[in-house]
Order: sequence, then structure tokens, then C-alpha cells
Amino acid sequence: MTNTVSLVEPSARLQAVPVWQRVLDLLREECNDYFGLTILDAADYEGFFDGYVQIAVPDELRENWIRSHYGDILNKALSQVLGSEYVGFRIRIVAPEKQAVTPKAAPVFPVIPRAVQKPQPKKVIRRKLSLYAGYTFENFVEGDCNFTACEACKSVAENPGDPALNPLFVYGKSGLGKTHLLQAVAAQMQKAKAHTHIVYCHAYDFLRDATAMSKALSVKSGNVRELAEEFQEKYEKCDILLLDDVQLLEHAAATQRRLAILIKHLRAMGKQVVLSCDRHPSQFNRLADGEKKPAGHSSIPCISAELLAPLESCVAVGIDEPDLSTRMKLIQKKSMNIPFVDKDREEICRFLSIPRRENVRVIEGMLNGLSAMNQFCQENLDLCAVKRLVAPSNPTGMQELTIKGIAEVVALEFGTDMVALASKRQDAGVSLPRKVAMYLCREMTTDSHEKIGMLFNRDYSSVIAAVRSLIKQMDTDEALARKVQDIRYLLEA
Repeated sequence: MTNTVSLVEPSARLQAVPVWQRVLDLLREECNDYFGLTILDAADYEGFFDGYVQIAVPDELRENWIRSHYGDILNKALSQVLGSEYVGFRIRIVAPEKQAVTPKAAPVFPVIPRAVQKPQPKKVIRRKLSLYAGYTFENFVEGDCNFTACEACKSVAENPGDPALNPLFVYGKSGLGKTHLLQAVAAQMQKAKAHTHIVYCHAYDFLRDATAMSKALSVKSGNVRELAEEFQEKYEKCDILLLDDVQLLEHAAATQRRLAILIKHLRAMGKQVVLSCDRHPSQFNRLADGEKKPAGHSSIPCISAELLAPLESCVAVGIDEPDLSTRMKLIQKKSMNIPFVDKDREEICRFLSIPRRENVRVIEGMLNGLSAMNQFCQENLDLCAVKRLVAPSNPTGMQELTIKGIAEVVALEFGTDMVALASKRQDAGVSLPRKVAMYLCREMTTDSHEKIGMLFNRDYSSVIAAVRSLIKQMDTDEALARKVQDIRYLLEA
């Protein structure tokens, strides 16, 4: 590609010094911003036409950067070089292979070619991705709570850059599998397309890289140009960017701005962006340009409007707390190496999955504890032993159940309340949970039939009849027997 510059008349003070070179020299004196000058190096000075300087750039990223960060000082420098005839500058985007001098009219000044030295090819060193070996789609346990997010990530791995899923925003509380999915995307793409430039990093890694460059610029020390080139090579030229825990950039306004520009650039180039966060974009507080975070502590993070805009345009898919079915599959899969007694294994997994677990890490911690206790104590891990090992203890060493507590849990599981259970109603929606509550109170406490009957405004004979009736029903109704056993597991856990 031939670069050309316009020169002023020989009688002028500029004489044979190229216009664009003089402008760059003035910009260096003004700000010494080598990162910005690296971006300006990619710009091509096409000429001075009717008071306007024509500049060509290869992409929208550089156009936005020049206008937003260098508009004022570029106008000042061009005005100094070209004098009173200068009105302003115009920028047009030209693909690199097509970028050439195409003046619309004869330039005011003669056009003299500038000798261009061919840059030496620089060997690009790309770091190996740091991924957990087990974080693959094959090892991810799917359920109703994460199905949509999992399918979206699989689609991205198979067809990166698809506008229908670009950018993709995976959100959910900590420990639900966001990192697993992002790394699974990276692992599958690395396996299927070995030459793809994949960048997976935590938000803190991106913050470190962006801050290191900004700090070097501010103190004017270190090899700033090299840092800028490394940043561009790693992030701007990647084929897919996977950025984990975006909410951690809350206090880094400059890094938020840089990330917003990067997302827009990659999206414009058709490159895939996948972000993860602990909340939906709508749950952030928006900060206007230049606005500071309000004083005082707030549980809701603040994000600049500049970054929030591309986040809100993402395809957002959520991951919820594991439901019973997903908990069961998780425990079955992650307990395969724990030596449960074979005849009790399925029932142990059922018992462990009944109580609500906030996330996968809680389940993993519980299973790791069981494995350690087996290793240290050489316990025979049958159902009774597992119940004893996972049972919470109060200061007295025992967890005491009361008939009122049992009745309240049963009422909650059947979608009713204690008022209904203690009433005279006899419809199935109340009579069945009343019988289950009476049965479990008798089985799990030492209270008498009389005392149990008083809780439900019944006499002792009604309690005996209810218990016998429920036992007969469970003998013929497996689903009812399973539900009663699950409630019992919930009370024992």
C-alpha cells in the first residue's frame, strides 16, 4: 500500500516536512500517549481538500478512539500545521486491503510519496489457555435450572460469531456453573479448531492487563508501545473472548470504558464475545458519564452507562439454583468414587438430594466431607451412617424434632398450612397431609397419641386411625410412599 501526504508550498515554513509526520510530532509533545499513537499509526493521511483533512482508518474501533480521545488535540495540531485554511478533519473507514489514496478533488498542495519501511514480521506468542480439565460439556450436569444456558453455550462453541448469540451473557449466583460453561466453550473450540485465537480470562486478569498499560501511560515509564501491542494482539485480534465475573470491574471506570470499546469492536468484526456475571444487566445501578458512585455501602454494584449499554444488548441466559432432579443427578455423578454400600447407594443419593442446596459447591463440599470421614474413620457408609455424618448438631449434640415443627414442614410440602390441618375439613387436600403429619410425628418423636391429637384438634383414637389408614395407602401407592419418605429425609437432614 502506498502512503501519500500533502505538503505545503516550498515557500512556507513547513517546506519538505510531511504534514502527517509534523502532526504526530506535535501530538507526542502534547500527550506522549504511545497507545493512542499506535492507533494513529494505522491511520492514513489522504490529503487536504477544501479546508478538510481526509483521514482513512481500517476499522470502527480506531475511528471511535480517535474521535473520543484525540479529537481536540488533533484539531489543534492540524490547525498549527495547516494554518488558517484548516476547517476540520474527516474520517472514513477503508478495509486494509482496499485502503488507498482516492482524492475527490485535486489537492491544494502537491502530493509527494513518503518512503515506507516494511515492518519486520513479529512472532506472536500466545499463552496456553489455563483451563480446568474437568470443565467440559460432557461433565456438565444439565437440568431444568441450567438447560437454556448450556444449550446457548454449546451453540456458541459450534458456531462462534453467530449474530443471534453474540454477545452472550451468562448470569447466575456464585457456584452454579458459569465458569464451567465458559471453560467448556473454550475447551470444545480448542479441540475442534486448534488454530482459533481463544481468550479465556477472569475479570481480574483483564483488569490487570488494562491497568498495567494505563499506569505505564500515566507515569510515562516502561515499554508502553510493547504493552499496547500485546494488549491489542491478545484482546482485539482474538476470535472469541470469554470473560468471567464482569461484576468485579465495578470500581474500575477506565477498564469498563476499555471493555465497552472492545466489545463493540469484536462484535463489529464478527468475533464472538461471551461474558459471565452474578446478576442480570438490569440489576446494576447505572452511572452516567463522569458520575461518581454514591457514598455509602450498597449491595447493588454500579456500572458505567458506557459499559452497561453493550451488556444490555447481549443475549442474557440465566442459571438458577439446582432443583431436586438436578441435585439428584449431581450427587449421583459426583459421588461415584465414594464407597457407599451398594444396596443403599440410590437411597443415599436421594436422601442427600432432598434438602435444598444453594449451589454446586455446597454439594461438592458435603460429598468431600463424607469421603474424608470414610477415609479417616473407615466407616461402612450405609444409609444410617450417612444420616449420622451429615446431620447438623446443636450445642447439646442432638437435633430435636417437635411435633409442631414436623407438622409445619409437612404442610409446606403439601402446599397448605397449620390452620387447615387443625380445622374440621375432610377434603383430600387437607386430610392426606394431616394423616402424613400425624404418621411422621408418631414415627419421629416420643410424644403420645393424645399430645399429637391435641395439635390437630383431634382425640387419640383419630390419630391411631389416621396412622393405620396412611400405612395401608402407602402399601398400594408407591408415589405417596416416596413422598412421605422424602419428607422424612428432609426432616432428618
